[in-house]
Amino acid sequence: MLKARNLDDQTYEEIVQAAEGRLPWLCPAWTDHNAHDPGITVLELMAWYKELQQYQMNQFTDGLKWKLLKLAGISPRPAAPAACAVELEPDGPARLPFARLITREGIPFELAEGVPARRPALARVCVAREDGTADVGELLGGRPITFRPFGGPGEAPSALRVGFSRLGEGALRLWFEVVPPDGVPRNPFASSGQAPRVLRWNCEGAADTAVLRDDTHGLSVSGYVVLRPEGGWPAGPDGLHWLSVTLEDPGCEESVRLSGLSAGRWPALQRETWARSHWFRAAAGPDWTALLADAQARDGELAVFVRTAERWEQTDRLQAAATQDGRLLQADTSAAAQDGGDNVLVISLDAGHSSRLLFDARGLPGETFFLDLEGRTVLTEDFTLLCDTLDRDGSIRPALWRCVEDLQACGPRDHVFTYDSVRETITFGDGEHGALLHPGKGAVLAASLTLSYCGGGNIPGGENLSFEEDGTAVRNSAAGGGAERETAGQAQNRLLRTLNTTRKCVSADDYERLAAETPGLRVAAARALPAYDPDEPTGVSRMPTVTVVVVPDGAGARPLPDGRFLAAVQRQLDAVRPIGTRVKVVPPVYVELEITVSLRGGEDGVEAAIRSALEAWLAGSGIGGILRAGDAAACVQAAPGVLQVRKVDLRTASPGCYQTGEGDIRQPRRAIPKLRALHVERLPVERIGH
Repeated sequence: MLKARNLDDQTYEEIVQAAEGRLPWLCPAWTDHNAHDPGITVLELMAWYKELQQYQMNQFTDGLKWKLLKLAGISPRPAAPAACAVELEPDGPARLPFARLITREGIPFELAEGVPARRPALARVCVAREDGTADVGELLGGRPITFRPFGGPGEAPSALRVGFSRLGEGALRLWFEVVPPDGVPRNPFASSGQAPRVLRWNCEGAADTAVLRDDTHGLSVSGYVVLRPEGGWPAGPDGLHWLSVTLEDPGCEESVRLSGLSAGRWPALQRETWARSHWFRAAAGPDWTALLADAQARDGELAVFVRTAERWEQTDRLQAAATQDGRLLQADTSAAAQDGGDNVLVISLDAGHSSRLLFDARGLPGETFFLDLEGRTVLTEDFTLLCDTLDRDGSIRPALWRCVEDLQACGPRDHVFTYDSVRETITFGDGEHGALLHPGKGAVLAASLTLSYCGGGNIPGGENLSFEEDGTAVRNSAAGGGAERETAGQAQNRLLRTLNTTRKCVSADDYERLAAETPGLRVAAARALPAYDPDEPTGVSRMPTVTVVVVPDGAGARPLPDGRFLAAVQRQLDAVRPIGTRVKVVPPVYVELEITVSLRGGEDGVEAAIRSALEAWLAGSGIGGILRAGDAAACVQAAPGVLQVRKVDLRTASPGCYQTGEGDIRQPRRAIPKLRALHVERLPVERIGH
């Protein structure tokens, strides 16, 4: 075991006493060691300073923790802004990306995407069945309901039909609110194309329908679906444009349940953009024109830089005008380099804070600037600065500097800086770890700077937001996901959790756990069977083989995995199995049981209580193993009013099972027992005379 060293093992008095004890050898002429001597005063001052240093050196600081965590491969999770959605009516003005919304408490949000002026109008939502069409129009603003658009287990198949009285500009964008199923939660999806079922989207009357984006993964989770009809999309006889969704392959998991559908839902983030960079490849000419199509650039101040053959240079030969579509910029790019790369950089600065984003540099080692963010947090992923930089040829040119976690890992020519969220400061290098700034007035300009209140932006749903430009109130969903930057203690706990688990299959428990964690699936049960091969007649594997039985958390009493389900688990385990070990993923085999019970006593309805107890016993028996008649008898004895269990008989005709002399049933190793029939014989209670 490592023994921790204590570097703070001296008190102030001990330091003074040790120093005074050395004075006769260091300076024999110094004989007055009393407190009134000025030399003793200096010695005591140094002892006080030494005690302070010892205390600080003995502390296990967050900076030291982060260095050790990075050696273990743990990096801090950055701060994250809260996200929500706003509901906009079909009739309303267009909104640009980064359009500002504000809460009554003054918390700013920004639209993550632009909203066109012409938006689709949702008129009807129906479920089409063989016996007719059921209208579920409550989704359009009435009471909340939950329905199955494709029918439930044992029901006739149906289709979802959505009618629009008006189409919008561009692709059709819909939000689906999916009710999460009961039971095992779904694992996060590994890719955007993964889905447990196959749906067919059809814009009725169009030549074809392209699915551009499906965040719902086949209506498995809530999210957006973006569609594009190919060719024209004519209206039907009722004047509506109909979209139909049919289920081509239901998969093996839950049936879809919906509780909401919207065509006017748009994402918003709790952030405040103070600086943003726009990059262009401009042709050489005196009147190059570009449109900055976002609200932040439309309302902010612009700084334009042109890259010539030698350097980046700021230009004032430009004109800019605010329009409904953004900011129209015209600049002279006659001197722009024509080498195929980006040659124009436009930095848009928030007009209310632009004075805080320009700094004068003195060129000192470790130079620091205070940002004055009023309690906001910088989202460091895209935090960059444009700084006057000394180039190799001695010229001073603007260059982008990036934010890093630690300057110690940087070289003398790295254009980097660090950000301290507590002090709201940025710090540059000292010429050895990180390059030095070049001195000058206005030498540092924020090129990209986005702020957030992080966890403070997690607001409830309701009518809490309104657009800053015109005061229009909108309804918003609850904002979530806002989080502060991970602390060293939180990262340390995350490391310990990581060390307590393994991503490699070593034991049978590892196979079962990693199979249950297959991305995108709902795995109800997994059982690893080492040295078992279902393809061998005897079941004994001739090669190192582990067979994993998986059961989906699907509808019905006897769910079976389909090919997609088995293939997903197989890919998951193949990536983590040991070299030389073969893994086979197989479905379970259901064993049908018939149980006969003879008993005395029992209250009214005892048959239902016994059936419930036996089904719970069978569900808890897991996969494979022995079904013991004594355990079944104990379940029967616990039923209300049962005085005596005379007999419990277990029978099955399923292949691979056999009954022992004690009445127990040995199942195949991949079997799951299910109760097919229950017979209860209630014998008369014998009375004893007195």
